[in-house]
Amino acid sequence: MSVIIVGGGIMGVSTAYYLSKRKVDTLIIEKEQLGSAASGRAGGFLAKDWCSHNEMDVLAQNGFDLHMKLADEFGSACDYRRVNTYSISLSPGKSSGSSNSPSWVNAKVKHCSLIGDSTTTAQVHPKKLTDELFRRAQYLTNQGTKLKITRVIGLEFSTSNTSAPKVSGVRVIESSTLNSEVIPASLVILTTGPWSKEAVSWLPSGCLNPNKFHGRRAHSIILKPKIEKSPIDAKCLFMDYQNSEFSCSPEVYPRPDNTVYVCGLGDGAPVPSSKDQVEIESWRCNRLKEIVTSVVPSLKDAEMITESACYLPLVSDGYPVIGQIPGLSNVYIATGNSCWGILTGPISGRLLTAVILKNNPNLIQSTNSNVTDQMELDEKKAQDDLLQQPAVVPGHSPGTEVAVAGLGPATK
Repeated sequence: MSVIIVGGGIMGVSTAYYLSKRKVDTLIIEKEQLGSAASGRAGGFLAKDWCSHNEMDVLAQNGFDLHMKLADEFGSACDYRRVNTYSISLSPGKSSGSSNSPSWVNAKVKHCSLIGDSTTTAQVHPKKLTDELFRRAQYLTNQGTKLKITRVIGLEFSTSNTSAPKVSGVRVIESSTLNSEVIPASLVILTTGPWSKEAVSWLPSGCLNPNKFHGRRAHSIILKPKIEKSPIDAKCLFMDYQNSEFSCSPEVYPRPDNTVYVCGLGDGAPVPSSKDQVEIESWRCNRLKEIVTSVVPSLKDAEMITESACYLPLVSDGYPVIGQIPGLSNVYIATGNSCWGILTGPISGRLLTAVILKNNPNLIQSTNSNVTDQMELDEKKAQDDLLQQPAVVPGHSPGTEVAVAGLGPATK
């Protein structure tokens, strides 16, 4: 059987990785490169208990623990580390000398509190994690996990008088020749992030409501301090910043390579038809640098090595969408994890793998794999245990699989 994953971000690659641990080959189809959208531009901040009052809670807690296990497995390849995290209200100017704030903050601190320590907050490099998950999936399947760079423009379905439509292939178009072809598929997984509205429009009418899916743009920069400046330690900041002209809430994540990731200033710009059409508004990036350098003097001469924008994948009711698409036996989806996509990406991929293989046990191969029998047994147990957790995804009941977890009826 041929399994195709549409979308090469953290969701798609995580799903490929956990399928590879169960001896399943996949083909990932991505227009540009792995992690070319939000999964390569996100900050990689991880929090265990920050979703305790919303629909992401169990995914977040399981996701945080899974990142720790991946860090043990992958070593330093993905720049994982534990951090202390602060909420800080401030304005530019001479430091007020708050004893609670990080030593490298030099501003009028109105309030500073520790909102996460090394047991509940951490960080990872999203692009490095995405690439490492794919590399490991390739190894575990003896290169059976593959990547094809091309654009998907639709799905092909076969029908009969006695059964519901089944996907039979993925239609792609080559950008250089504009020639299209259909790649045969026995099972398709949609991990298309903020472009899920378009992907859902490929499905037969009534399966899902495309208008539930959208995205929100966020800007980010990466600063590289001068070498002679003091290193900025592993303390992440969630800032409430005010001056005489504006107020905003940027986030600051120092990284192990001594660069500093800064994000914020989100806006409602509509999702473009393609990720290569995402517009970067330089004034937003410059404003982020202006803010962070006004409160962290050691960054004043830092080089802004990256200006970026990406879209967070959202669903109108706030629930992540993970599972089998209603009315289709061989099409699955994982999207809508919002700003917690990196935190919950691997656990979502593991959960989706568990659902797929419970429904399609014949996908598992017995040859051409570097997966040991014990590794597969351990992974199967972890996936089965995940399915038994109540409300691992909203709408999921222990021992059962909802068609699309948390979404409800397709016409909702």
